[in-house]
Amino acid sequence: MIKKICISGPAASGKTHCIENYLDGRIQDLTVLSESSRKVAEIYPELPTENINKFREKICEFQRQRENIIENLIDDGIMICDRGVFDNLAFLLLQDKNQFHKEFTILLNAYKNKLIKPYDYIFYFDVDLLSGITPLLSKSLSDPLRKATINVNNYANHIVEFRNAFIEVTSYFKNIKVIPVVAKPNEEGFNLRNTLVKDYILADTCPTVRMPDKRQTSLYR
Repeated sequence: MIKKICISGPAASGKTHCIENYLDGRIQDLTVLSESSRKVAEIYPELPTENINKFREKICEFQRQRENIIENLIDDGIMICDRGVFDNLAFLLLQDKNQFHKEFTILLNAYKNKLIKPYDYIFYFDVDLLSGITPLLSKSLSDPLRKATINVNNYANHIVEFRNAFIEVTSYFKNIKVIPVVAKPNEEGFNLRNTLVKDYILADTCPTVRMPDKRQTSLYR
């Protein structure tokens, strides 16, 4: 049976870096579903700048299709999604309420009809900006796709707004387990968080692997 895990969070919170450098290749029987927005941007390069609402709609459709395909191809193991269906809805809730309600209904029906499997749990990567924008964040926010899809000049506001939207979206669905993990936006902070996430998944999937009590506590701070 597939264990399905999603890593969510605001832009530039290190989701892809965690998957590529701490999970992929270190966890057995792991299948990674890369971020759909970048795949859609490759197929429709004009949409992020010319029609952001259509871009979000394509991402929602693409995400559902990809998850369904992978779930039907894999009999066992772990599936990690770099962002998921709730991230897409959170962006739509912030940008286009009408499109949000449309995609919300489609996703709800997909769950009811078991066209896609719910996530066993979601790691929500939050960012501690008390020390301001670090060089690591500044470099990440210079990414062209991020510049086209969020207000990188007010990243602190993006973090708060996206967090609130994500909480609202997931509250509409039953039995959604979200594990928030806050990290300082520097190499040390991200490395600690990524190690905690890797250890959590290993402990959850391999009963013989145990996490030290200190790390278990830190994961939920």
